[in-house]
Amino acid sequence: MGFRRVRVAVLGAVLLAAVSCSREPEAPPPPAALSPEVQANLNQVMRGILFPNSNIIFDAQDTDPGAPPAPDASASPYAGTYGGWEAVENASMALGEAANLIALPGRTCQNGKPVPLQDEVYQKGIAGLRAVAQEAYKAAQAKNQDAMLDIADKVTQACATCHDVYRDKIVNGQPAGMEARCTP
Repeated sequence: MGFRRVRVAVLGAVLLAAVSCSREPEAPPPPAALSPEVQANLNQVMRGILFPNSNIIFDAQDTDPGAPPAPDASASPYAGTYGGWEAVENASMALGEAANLIALPGRTCQNGKPVPLQDEVYQKGIAGLRAVAQEAYKAAQAKNQDAMLDIADKVTQACATCHDVYRDKIVNGQPAGMEARCTP
């Protein structure tokens, strides 16, 4: 009888070890969320992201992104791997994402002044940019070149919302200059 108890105990230990080893290892805790870091000033974001992608939207009102590119059109935004209407879709999404970037706290203007995040006009410009980016994306998905004319105008209006107040300010009939940028 003693041998039988030992055998049952050993068998029980082996089964317990097998069950313990076959369990899924506990997942490590998720990494802490990364905080956004502001790297560029507002002018750099405008020139690096908004300007080139807006130009793709503007070009789509006159040039059919779905047409085969001309043989000498290697510089065309519609030639290449992510060309055609996909280029317009991507440009639209870049505009929407850039609206998030220009709304990050801590960004400054080219002159070193803080971006006027809390100003109502700036918020209106960001909202307009987000809205037209979604509209452009839907038109690009539908390959609707006729809609691009109206969308290009709306991109211009969204940009002018802020540019008229913060960038192209006129004081006493004269351009206010770099020092006045980002000041309502």
